[in-house]
Amino acid sequence: MVRYGLVINLSRCIGCHACVVGCKNWHGLPAGGPGRIRILDFTLGTDLDINRWILPLPCMQCEYPPCLAVCRFSACVKGEDGILKIDSKRCVGCELCVLACPYGVIAMRTDTHKADKCDFCCDRLAHGQNPLCVDACPGEALIFGDLDDPKSAIRRRMDHADARPILKRHRTKPRVFYTGLQMFLGFPDAVKILEDEIRGHASSG
Repeated sequence: MVRYGLVINLSRCIGCHACVVGCKNWHGLPAGGPGRIRILDFTLGTDLDINRWILPLPCMQCEYPPCLAVCRFSACVKGEDGILKIDSKRCVGCELCVLACPYGVIAMRTDTHKADKCDFCCDRLAHGQNPLCVDACPGEALIFGDLDDPKSAIRRRMDHADARPILKRHRTKPRVFYTGLQMFLGFPDAVKILEDEIRGHASSG
């Protein structure tokens, strides 16, 4: 069985929001409302040693997803391919999944008032296409594929780069990985700052 994953190369992301805009257009999300990908853009350091960090945040597609555990209406669904989706027909808009996600990547649609999130563009995968964000990125910062295929581009990238998930302490085993985090984690209180950014971003929609 295929085990899909995503690697995000932070050194290639320029914060252009092409992934966000392309995703919203493809999935018909309302203008002005939250998208399925969020971009954190913040700085670390002091005085002359200032570093800007841009982190795209899609759904982490966790092996142990908190959203699935708290949903009382079976609206959060994990398919045989391991991809997490939200069944809008079952969702009642209680927002428990939004509160449970430690990555702040589930949002309420402003038109339906139901939960929505990245599902690796399952509709595109069914036709052999990449998720829209992968093809839309001008910097080729996103690599998608089968984590268990040794010949896949994503597996080769992970074998030759220090690709790691964010916020490992939550133990959800994400299938979205980042390269370039080692420098970020070298800053004092980097993890706390990242969590504060995620919470602030999620609360602001």
